[in-house]
Amino acid sequence: MIHSTAVIDPRAHLEPDVEIGPNVVIDGPVFIGARTKVQAAAIIVGQVKIGSGNTIGYGTVIGGYPQDLSYRSENPSGVEIGNDNVLREHCTIHRGTKPDSLTVLGNQSLLMAGAHLGHNSQVGDQAILANNVLLGGYVEVHDKAFLGGGSVVHQYTRLGTMSIMQGVSAVSKDVPPFATEAGKNSVVGINVVALRRAGFGPDLRSEVKRAFHILYHEGLNVSQALARAAEEKWSPEIQPFWDFVKASKRGVCAFVRWSEVKAGTTSSESE
Repeated sequence: MIHSTAVIDPRAHLEPDVEIGPNVVIDGPVFIGARTKVQAAAIIVGQVKIGSGNTIGYGTVIGGYPQDLSYRSENPSGVEIGNDNVLREHCTIHRGTKPDSLTVLGNQSLLMAGAHLGHNSQVGDQAILANNVLLGGYVEVHDKAFLGGGSVVHQYTRLGTMSIMQGVSAVSKDVPPFATEAGKNSVVGINVVALRRAGFGPDLRSEVKRAFHILYHEGLNVSQALARAAEEKWSPEIQPFWDFVKASKRGVCAFVRWSEVKAGTTSSESE
């Protein structure tokens, strides 16, 4: 199941039922798990571990050098990919920058054509990155997040679980769990569709709304909102919202009305 035109390094290890298409290049101590398909013209280079049941699309490049001037090629670093992911055409995933560091993609995620994971990015499970999404270095995309086509994420920025970015938007601040982001550094509401798909019933959805109200609609700064939230008891499904906000180093996106985003007059665009 290996095409005759593929070039495979003898250091590579391919598990049973791996399919390697025409003109694929595998260079280095690469591990590829069972039932993974590597389509034509893909390149996998360096210390890369790929789990089982993945599809690696045409022209995808995994393990290339990071776009970081501090990187030294003698530093061992790599990429780790879990199971049952789909990477469509021409995705790029760069290796980590610092010695022994990794860029990581979890399980059951979808990267549409042209998506890019910068060095040391961490993408969780069941995430979706639409066409031409760009992640800078050290970005975190948590489970079940959805990034619309052409959206851009600044280095060290985090997107919480079940958050969503509108297509062609940009963030340099953290997007809290369950949030809908649009424009630039702007939260415009709650991702109710994702909550319902995740099985959040009316009580949990009301609790999410209560958390958003405290953070965004009571006139409190983040520290005050965290103190206010600490006075209440939160369900295990909702407490991670506050844990995420508390751990933020870049600050969280501000709340902006949809009308301001559409008009291009959001105050957060100057931040």
